[in-house]
Amino acid sequence: MNKLTLILCSVLSSLTVHVFSQEGSTRTEAGMTGNLAFNLVQSSDAYFKPTAFNHDLSVGMIFNTRFKGSPNLGISTGFEFEFTKLNYETQDSVFYRYAGANILGKDETGGTTYLLTNRQYNMVSVAVPLMMIFRMQPIGDWTIFGKFGLRNSFMVSQKINDRGFDMSMDAQNNPSWTAKENGNLKSFGESFFYRGSVGFAAGAQWNFAGTTSLVPELGFYYGLTPLHFRAIENNYTLTSSLSQPDASYFYPKARQNQLIFKVSLLF
Repeated sequence: MNKLTLILCSVLSSLTVHVFSQEGSTRTEAGMTGNLAFNLVQSSDAYFKPTAFNHDLSVGMIFNTRFKGSPNLGISTGFEFEFTKLNYETQDSVFYRYAGANILGKDETGGTTYLLTNRQYNMVSVAVPLMMIFRMQPIGDWTIFGKFGLRNSFMVSQKINDRGFDMSMDAQNNPSWTAKENGNLKSFGESFFYRGSVGFAAGAQWNFAGTTSLVPELGFYYGLTPLHFRAIENNYTLTSSLSQPDASYFYPKARQNQLIFKVSLLF
């Protein structure tokens, strides 16, 4: 987490504590929300490239507040269950070894050697946005607003699905390759457990019945943290060389921006 993230967290957290510590100082709207996110993955290694369409789907709860002294300002937060599919294609030779459903690390022995061509990470996360919300004066039943702040996602589970080739040795001790799909693989540390991004959004709140409102919005979020955990080299599982594996183990290197379309129903 870099300095910008820490500063934004501190400012938004202090505002949240200040607001909610004053009884009766806010009015809260709560409801259900759903997101469709288009993931703009930026890979910076020579081995992988993201496919054109990576996306998230999420559902959850949203809570919007209005400050008593400034009703056009408030805080928007909540929690969402986020289902991510992250797809890569290899640009160069990438190998790993596996045993059963476990991908083996560089210091583990045995297993079957696998030549990887396509990889999909399936992740389930809990997202907690923390954003300031700025509202215009209502125009009839409509209120236009903007948001700025942080989106925090914490990974709960991960499965890996691969396409590629198993390696075996023939009678002359030459390698041969058999097409195979590996599904529901486990690998410690492949993805960073925390994804943080800073962004802004704009939308409109339509009060169509009593206190019930429909709220569409569109936002862009810039990724601050890496997608893959590269700090512990002993956990690396991928290699670009079968002849010198110890010198060539790695994890993918990438960051992710998001374009998120959100629809909420507030009560």
